[in-house]
Amino acid sequence: MKIFKHMLSYKIILITFLFIGLPSFAICDQTSDIDDLLNFLTEKGVIKSSDAKTFKEGLSKKYQETSEEKAIPVIANKFLRLSGYTQIRYQIPENAISGFDIHRARLILDGDITDRIDYKLQPAFEAPSPKLLDAYMDYKLGTYLILTAGQFKIPFSQENLISSSILETIDRSQVVESLVARSKDVIGNQNGRDIGIKAAGQCLKFTDNYLFEYAVSIINGQGINTVDLNDQKDYVGRLLIHPIKGLSIGGDYYGGRYALAGITGSSYERTRFGAELAYIHDPVSLKAEYIKGRDGSRKGITTRQGWYVQGTYFLISKKLQGILKYDTYIPDVHISNNTSTIYTIGLNWYFTTLTRIQVNYEIKDVEGASKNSNLLAAQLQVGF
Repeated sequence: MKIFKHMLSYKIILITFLFIGLPSFAICDQTSDIDDLLNFLTEKGVIKSSDAKTFKEGLSKKYQETSEEKAIPVIANKFLRLSGYTQIRYQIPENAISGFDIHRARLILDGDITDRIDYKLQPAFEAPSPKLLDAYMDYKLGTYLILTAGQFKIPFSQENLISSSILETIDRSQVVESLVARSKDVIGNQNGRDIGIKAAGQCLKFTDNYLFEYAVSIINGQGINTVDLNDQKDYVGRLLIHPIKGLSIGGDYYGGRYALAGITGSSYERTRFGAELAYIHDPVSLKAEYIKGRDGSRKGITTRQGWYVQGTYFLISKKLQGILKYDTYIPDVHISNNTSTIYTIGLNWYFTTLTRIQVNYEIKDVEGASKNSNLLAAQLQVGF
């Protein structure tokens, strides 16, 4: 009798564990472990095979209901995907006050309306004020042609098109910040984006590598979250060749005119030419880029140019990455002694693809400056 009571207690404990504890395992996709446990209990005579089958069917239904509760229905059986990242930065300038800041804080909402149509929304919440970065729809005719309408990244410069969440250095190059609608451009900081339409695609596939990649775009040329202030539209073109897997060679062109803020109808030249090279073959990546720009009116044109060369290497596979970068920028080629050069030494430690710690030390050489201010910066990125 005691043995029977002991066995009965044993069964009660196991069955209670199954019905209370195992659903949490199911939510974590541990279905194979559950099957193995149920088979073991059935073989030992603890539960009947019919009971095990009934339990698995009920558990599968519960898991499906839980998964549907976690997703956000948008249209019929389509669901919205939510992702994002935050970057907390600490900077120690050589001749200024050190401190923390929220470098970037982004949420990304995207999804598929149909097999051919998808969309993306990306607001940014970092200082000085929240703003909408991306708001566009894609229509996919095939790999060879994707049509885009809305607010998106200008298809110019490989470093501009790289997401800040996977950028190897904490900041972008000086020339990209100055000539590709970012912090030091004549149209102000537009986060490398504008409003318009775009056609892009890849063609001539050999094995698993497309030979050509292209993008052409017509945009306002005035930046994000604003209407155009003149009748001229800006034109952007980008062409890449991938002769072998991992190697990209290409050129970019931007031609347009911008209006000064608050002066509707004003028109100033804003032209860009770019050349780029990238070779990525784990654990090594090499990138280089040259950009030249012209800004102004007939009364005076300013020609600017700059380039960078960057190399990275994974010292520990997928975990610890070393970085060396040479970055130079000339804000006016017709003025002597105004070149700014930055040498960056960096390390990245990856917990996951989107969660990492970055450390950069920048050695600055600015011609004409009374003193150079080197910079040590560390950044924690948390992504999901």
